[in-house]
Amino acid sequence: MMLGAVLAGGASRRFGSDKADLAVDGQPLWRRQAAVLSAAGADRVVLIRRSDQPAPAGIECWRDGPAGGGPLRGLQAALAPAAAPWVAVLAVDMPGIDAAWFRWLRGFCAPGVGAMARHPEACEPLAAIYPAEALAAVENRIAGGDFSLQALARQLASAGRMRLISVAGEETARLQSLNTPARFTAWRVQQGTGAAPSVQSSVPIPTP
Repeated sequence: MMLGAVLAGGASRRFGSDKADLAVDGQPLWRRQAAVLSAAGADRVVLIRRSDQPAPAGIECWRDGPAGGGPLRGLQAALAPAAAPWVAVLAVDMPGIDAAWFRWLRGFCAPGVGAMARHPEACEPLAAIYPAEALAAVENRIAGGDFSLQALARQLASAGRMRLISVAGEETARLQSLNTPARFTAWRVQQGTGAAPSVQSSVPIPTP
């Protein structure tokens, strides 16, 4: 079993409005991302939001912890209930990710072990599959005041809890976060039609 979690608890300060509500493919971005996770095989999909953010109709909404922890707080909220052996996490502002991405990552998972892409610049922790056992490391980092997702990825990999899978340079374009209006506009132009790839679309990626 796999839980799907759309992380949509950011303040969107650089964007100027709630990115979760951006219209892509004729639907709000949070719904598009939830559909990606469902199509990827998630048995249950939830939306992670801050306590002061609205909970949209049509999806189960979980709340993350106190402000100041960034996406690590959202990851903690997704893992804490121990709802499934694996949790597929997808940031709400990454529309370049499709269902095939997570089906590819699942091929590298094993009991107690998740999978995450690694490209030339860094790891990609916000479009990854975490094992339930990652919760302890997440909570320890929060308790220590270290909210770096890159450091978490390295820690999990060293502990044998995460497989880091290298992807080619051309794949990094689909991993971009659309965290400013300019980046969102540029991304739509790159798509040609001004729309995001469909949930079932697939860009060739490495196979296990």
